Amino acid sequence: MTATAARPTDLHLLDRVRAGESSVFGELWSRYQGWAHHVARTVTGRYDAEDIVQEAFAKVLTSLRNGNGPRQGFAEYLRTAIRNVAATWGARDSRVKLVPITDDSIAGSYEFDVADLGDCEGPFRSLPERWQRILVLTTLQGRSLQEAARAMGMTDGAAAALAARARKGLREALAETTGGPAEHALAA
Repeated sequence: MTATAARPTDLHLLDRVRAGESSVFGELWSRYQGWAHHVARTVTGRYDAEDIVQEAFAKVLTSLRNGNGPRQGFAEYLRTAIRNVAATWGARDSRVKLVPITDDSIAGSYEFDVADLGDCEGPFRSLPERWQRILVLTTLQGRSLQEAARAMGMTDGAAAALAARARKGLREALAETTGGPAEHALAA
């Protein structure tokens, strides 16, 4: 008869991450990501739950790497991080004023850049707003992921994940529109 190893507690995993073993954070992700997506969907419908969860986990990991973060109750700490991300994004977006563009010389503005996408316009506009923004910043404006992350108030990793999901979503939307693969849309 062999003894089975006990499943490490959340607190044990958190201590290991604080000690520099960032790879064990994946175990916390596995344990809580489904629940975290549910929490994000209940907190707000304005933003994609996956984006909020990615950003919240990134913030928790950064906090742990800095020797901080939860000392008990990881789930409650993560719930608070999710709420904070949604609140921060909501507050930031409420300060943004959309101004109609009357001068075509304002290259780089959001509305100007997506005014004429031809056959891609319908599929593009069917995407969630955050996906549209990351695509405009990285693909149409040619900004780096780091610049796009700063412009959107995200971490670099969250922006990279968002951009990947947005490109995939656009390819799928184009495929639905054309009835076939959309290889020409955006390179992965």
